This record gives sequence, structure tokens and C-alpha cells, in this order.
Amino acid sequence: MAGEKLLLTGVFGPYGVSDEYAAGLGMQMELLNNQITREQGVHSPRQSYWTFPLYLLAENLAVSSTVLDFPSWREFTRELKKGYTHVGINFIVPNVMKARRMAEHIRRHHPATKIILGGYGTTIPDLETIVPHDAKCRGEGVRWLREYFGEDPAAPLRHPVIIGPAYERIYGFSGKPSGGILMPGVGCENGCKFCVTSHNFNKQYLPLLRTGGDIFTACRRMETAVGARGFSVMDENFLKNPQRARELLEVMTEHNKPYVFDIFSSAEVIATVGVDFLVRLGVHLVWIGVESKRSSFEKTKGIDLSALIAELRAKGIAVNASAILFQDHHDEQTLREDIDYVIGLDSDLVQFMNYTPLPATALTAELSAEGRLNDTPYRFLHGAGGLAFVHPHINDRRKHVRYLREAFRRKYLAHGPGVLSMAQTAIAGYRRAVADHARRMRDGLAWNPATLRYERTDTPVRDEFMESRIRMMRKIATNIRLVLTAARVYAPNGAARKKAKAVARDFTETLGPAPLPARLASLALVATAAVEWLRTRAARLAGRESVIYQPPSKRVEYPRAISLTKEHATMRALLDMVPEFVLGAMARRNISVRALARRAGISPALVRGIVAGRRHDVTAHTIEAVLAALGYRIVLE
Repeated sequence: MAGEKLLLTGVFGPYGVSDEYAAGLGMQMELLNNQITREQGVHSPRQSYWTFPLYLLAENLAVSSTVLDFPSWREFTRELKKGYTHVGINFIVPNVMKARRMAEHIRRHHPATKIILGGYGTTIPDLETIVPHDAKCRGEGVRWLREYFGEDPAAPLRHPVIIGPAYERIYGFSGKPSGGILMPGVGCENGCKFCVTSHNFNKQYLPLLRTGGDIFTACRRMETAVGARGFSVMDENFLKNPQRARELLEVMTEHNKPYVFDIFSSAEVIATVGVDFLVRLGVHLVWIGVESKRSSFEKTKGIDLSALIAELRAKGIAVNASAILFQDHHDEQTLREDIDYVIGLDSDLVQFMNYTPLPATALTAELSAEGRLNDTPYRFLHGAGGLAFVHPHINDRRKHVRYLREAFRRKYLAHGPGVLSMAQTAIAGYRRAVADHARRMRDGLAWNPATLRYERTDTPVRDEFMESRIRMMRKIATNIRLVLTAARVYAPNGAARKKAKAVARDFTETLGPAPLPARLASLALVATAAVEWLRTRAARLAGRESVIYQPPSKRVEYPRAISLTKEHATMRALLDMVPEFVLGAMARRNISVRALARRAGISPALVRGIVAGRRHDVTAHTIEAVLAALGYRIVLE
């Protein structure tokens, strides 16, 4: 490992701009505006998430690593001049031509550098003929890279501190992101035939955070480091492991920490654990795969989705329902019926995507066997344009694009802006939680963690955790209240304006009149939204669907790590091992005690205490600071 230096990077920008390397349509680095609140114009929240797997990998490797996220071409090529022995490029299938340009540049200008490819783009069957590389990271990346660099693949996993998104804008106002990113596991056991995640991990789920306690520790670490109390959970079906979720709730209750989570979950799992469990757990938003009214997927069989979504929203959990257009049973009539069905479920948000055969999935194998795959280039396999296969009924590519856009537009006109629906859910859920809590206290009902239900008890006690949860729900409702005026002013039609007024009345009846600072903030959003509206109009006149925002680039260094076993990570063991190491590193770098103290941000006396092995005036934090100043960090084996 000595002398090895790894660069981990995503593909270069700009993103969402059509050029020789990638498509524009469907390729913005934005989840919401790209495939959920598309066609909602000024009402669409704008945000990009950091490439979080890169930070997970770097955090858990002993080799010296640097993460370069969302680089421009100039930033990428300049970074390479710093002398890396290995470069890892993370990419998805539609960005394969960007990965090729990056790899070819490395081969031409840095021929000794090894190229490692990672991400879902590695499922491309003929990748060897497209992108030059020395290795492909497949499966769970931390274990793979540890084995590649000769490290212990079974060493404990340390979850990184990641604040997401990279930026966020609402009605033209740029806010400061404060949420955290959680990565409890990868893969999915459901095995939906179109799902690249499920097939990339052989229809298995691989936990990264194995227990509820592990997840709680990651939450506490992010709260301590950056103040995060809300988390986006990057896990295909988080509740599929109900025992881990139970453990998380138990430890949150024990410490009275009402964290908030946005999760993915299948309908059948929610029906099993119950909506009340999700409320206590702190689920703020749940993404549910609906797919189609005639769905043949096990995850929705026998589930009354309309009733389930209604209960979730009534109890304060926003719902994003996802649907797939142009499945084989769709002709133009049944396609419209399916769109109407999904919109009629009245979820807060809807993701519409065209059926897309991605490499390595069962869908691709099925269509290939039937001779129905067409010659769609990889760069257009993004689910927002023409189909990549011969459809039984609809093969006009213009209709593929038109029906998709019309689906988003119909959802928007039927229910108004997504943020308005989420505000409606937030205030209804808070009001319901207050009333339900009072009723349970009156009737002597208590939460039973064994059955995941409220049950009568002879010894009722105060439910302090639920009271904390209700206060958190009130805070969420108070924050989203600010969008109501802008949602009404820029509403797409009379029905949406009427809805905005009704939701505003619900807030006033429940929380009282908004205080003056909140009213001024709401008016400020109206003003910033006016600017955003003009930008959006200008973009459409120029032939674009919306304003294309580019995420900022980010560079994070992870120095070479000192690997310790857990028993050697105690203060006594550290003070036995570190002094000689620090003295040697100081001599090699010709650095004085005073200069090292200045780099570490501590006093020279503390550096002398570390070198002398004194326990009474040295902490683990000061040891880490000194090692970081010398270019090292500690990881546990």
C-alpha cells in the first residue's frame, strides 16, 4: 500500500447539456426536477446530491485517497497532475462516453496510472471495447477495493459524514443544506425484472450498517459533526429488514432522539409493519413503487394502495409513488388509464419513467431473447426519452416522449405543486398526531415494540418519545408553511389556488397566525420566485424544459490511514504506540513541535504530552489532530 495514491471521481460536467458525450434530456444531476416534479416550473425544488458512494469508499480505505465530486473537465485534468497511482471513475450507463473520454485522457497523459471503473455503468456487457480500464469494481465497493489494495475486507465499516444535497433551491431561493445521507445497505431481494440495483447484486441485500445501533451511531456522528437531524436513506427497501428498523426505533427512544428519515419501501412491507410504526420511526417521506394498475410485481399484490397512501398522508408521511410507462400491456388507452390511476392515488409526488432495459437486468435478457432490443445507444438509456425496445403497440418515439411529459403535466394540473401537497400532508399529520396522542393517553394505550401496535395497558406511562416526535413534526410543518404564499401566487389553475388557500387555513387553525418573520419570509419567496419564473420562461423560449443548474464541484482528501484493531484503539494502547510513530514522522518531515502544534490547531504542550505518552492531558481527539497534521488518519480493522 505504501506509495499508492487513489483518486475517486464521478464523470465531468456540465450535466443535462446535450453534447457528444451525454444526452441533455433526463441527464440533469437532479432527482426531483428531472423525474418527479418535472413540468412544475417555478414550483419544482432544485437540488443535486453528492456522489455519496465515493465518500464511503474513501472513508474505509487505508490507502491515501482523494474524492473529486462533480468536476469540470479542467478540474479533472488538473487533478491528475498531482500524481495518482490509481483513478476510480464512477458512472452510470448513460454517462459511459464521458467515462471513455476520462479514461482515454489518463491513458494518453498518465499511462502508468491504473484505471478502475465502478458504478452501474460497469454492467455494460461490451465495456472493454468502449472504456479503457485495468479493473472493474463490481458488487459491494468497500470490500472489493480493500481486497484490491491488500487490506482487510472484513474490517469494520465507518460511515462517512455527508451533508446532502449539494445545493437546494426553492422558488428561486438558495437554502443551506442541513440533512445527512445514510447508506445502510446495497442491493434488493425483490428482484423486479427492470431493476439494475437488484440484478447488480444478484438479487441479494448486503447490509453495510447491520444493526439499528449502527444506524443510530451514524446519525449521532452526523448530528455531532454538522447538526444533521434529518436523513435521506439510500437503501432500495429500508424496511425489508424490520428487525434492524425496530432496533433503530428502540435506541432512538432510549436516547430520546426523534430523527427524521426519507426512505424507499415496498408497499407489502409497510402493510406488514404498519403506518404507526413509520410515524414513530420518523419517516417523513416514503417512496413506493406502484408501477402499474395491472402490476404483476409481488410487492403490490393484494395491497389497497389508495387506502395505504391515504393513511400515510393522513398521519404526516409524504408519499412519492413511482410508475412505469410503456409496459407491454400498454396500448394508448390502457396507458392513459394507468396514468389516471396513479394520479388518482393522490400521492404527494409521482415519478413517471419509461420502461427501460438496462444491462444485466432480467428485462434486458427477456427482450433480447425475443429479438426486441433496438439499437439505442447507451447514452440514451435514461428512461426519459424514446424506448430502447420494440413495443407491442406504440413505437413512435415522439409519443414516448410526449406521453411521459403529459403524465407529469396532468399530475401537476390535477393536484397542484408537489410542495403544496407535502405542506398539506405535514399539517394534517401534525394535527392527527396531537389528537391520536391525546386519545391514547386518555384510553390507556401504550406502544408495544413486540407487536408494533398501540395496545391497552394497566400501567400507562407518559410517552415522552412520541411527544418529542410531535414537536419535530410541528417544526417540519412550520418550515414548509413558508411556501404556501408562493404556491398560491404561481398556482397553475384555480383548483391549485383554492387548495393553497385551504391548506393555509389548516395551518392557521392548527398553529395560529404565522409570526411576522415567517410572513416576511413567505413574501420574500414570492419575490425570488418571480425571478425564477422569468428564468424558466427564458429557458423554454430557448428550447429547454427548464433552467439547468450545475452542482458545485467538491474535493476532499483522505490521508493514508493507520490501521488499528479495536483493542489497540484505547487511550492506553494509543499512547503506547503513537509517540514513536509521531517522533519518526516529525523527523522525516523535519517539522518542529511548535510547527506541528500550529498545523494541528492545539498547543505545543499537548504535542509534547502525546510524544511523552502522558494520559492526563491528552485525548483521542488531540491524537487524531496531530496525526492528521502529519498526513495520517486512524481506521479500525
